[in-house]
Amino acid sequence: MTQLLSPARARAERIRTEKLRLLYHGVFAVPTNLVVALVVAFFLRDRFPLLLLASWLLATAVTAALRIRLNTRFARAGTGDAKWAFYFCLGSFASGILWGSLCAGLPVWGTANQFLLLTLVCSGMTAGALTTIGAYLPAYLAYAASFIIPLIVVSLANPNRDIAANGALGVVYMVMIGFAAKKLSQTVGGTIELRIDNEDLQTSLKEVRIERDTARTEKWSTLAQLSHELRTPLNAILGFSETMRDELFGPLGSDRYREYATHVHTSGEHLLTLTGEILQLSQGESGTLALHETDVDLANVLRHCLNVVASPAEKGGLTLTTTVEPSLPQLRADETKIVQMLLNLVNNAIKFTRPGGSISIAVSRSQSGGIDLAVRDNGIGMEADEIALALQPFGRVANPLNHNIAGMGLGLPICRRLAEMHGAQLIIESEPGKGTACRISFPASRCSEPPSQKRVDLATVAA
Repeated sequence: MTQLLSPARARAERIRTEKLRLLYHGVFAVPTNLVVALVVAFFLRDRFPLLLLASWLLATAVTAALRIRLNTRFARAGTGDAKWAFYFCLGSFASGILWGSLCAGLPVWGTANQFLLLTLVCSGMTAGALTTIGAYLPAYLAYAASFIIPLIVVSLANPNRDIAANGALGVVYMVMIGFAAKKLSQTVGGTIELRIDNEDLQTSLKEVRIERDTARTEKWSTLAQLSHELRTPLNAILGFSETMRDELFGPLGSDRYREYATHVHTSGEHLLTLTGEILQLSQGESGTLALHETDVDLANVLRHCLNVVASPAEKGGLTLTTTVEPSLPQLRADETKIVQMLLNLVNNAIKFTRPGGSISIAVSRSQSGGIDLAVRDNGIGMEADEIALALQPFGRVANPLNHNIAGMGLGLPICRRLAEMHGAQLIIESEPGKGTACRISFPASRCSEPPSQKRVDLATVAA
């Protein structure tokens, strides 16, 4: 049965595993140690017994081979069990003690120069080992101490003052390099801990994002389903109220009944429109809304929209103008969605522009080679933070000038979502008291070859 570890213990094992990987990745130091041993044996051959040197070299080679074999087994195992740390420390100690045993023979066979040679070798190799195995303090101390201590002991016991002084300096060196190894081990450990914490944080953030996206999708899917289910009884309400309002099966008996039926029908139409907007927004957010793309002539789209918004603009005392750049290419898009976006933007402009104001609609090529569809007004405008609020579903800007304006704050969010589905951007620039400019910028990849017929200018509709 697999034993579950506590979070603290699991984290400690991950840290140890990372340290061991650093240790075992330094396998190049093992053959280097063997090469240095060959060079040292060459310079000691005139005083040390050859059989002793040969035995020492053989033991060093066997130790190096076993350590390389250990590295291979660790790489295959891919775990950070405590046994691998013990094996590595044991291999480091074996390598260090072999050098220490060679130093122990200096009082018997060594000369002053050979004392100096092994002192330099000891300094260089222990300093070099600091960069390869210093990340794990027990392994480094097992190697360095077993090498340095025998050399210090035989140096201090030597009657030659220079050699004894080297032994004393060796004590200072051992203390200094011990502190350096401790500091390095702590630094490496802290770095590993920080990296593991960052990995855990990234994993947690990824899980949170997945949960958030799942919850968001489920929320919008549920809302879409609810909106869809509401449409059936709403259609029945509209049908029955229209029948009663028009008295298709005879008089109702009182004018108030007809008035009530008219109110029911009007409220039902408003609710049906709102339900449709919620359904469309929910489908867009949940990824179930599809585009039916064709080559769209934007001049024709503007004509259609003008027929719809001309009357509300005239009633509001507004001047409505349009500009279409000549020889525009067609737009590869869903024409119904383009009409909906344009009507939403123009209707917003009509709602938030005072009588006597003006609204302009322009279609032109963008600097990037795409097409810009822009609606500008000189209405009440918005602050920068209000723009962000207006782009959120059900976000309505609190303004004393628009508190009586109908709507649930879905027009701009729907426009932005539909624009994104076309690979376009909805860009809003506004300033309080000076008006708002809304621009849908379609990419060049959406442009098709222009039709053969020549574009005609659209008329200006004035109040």
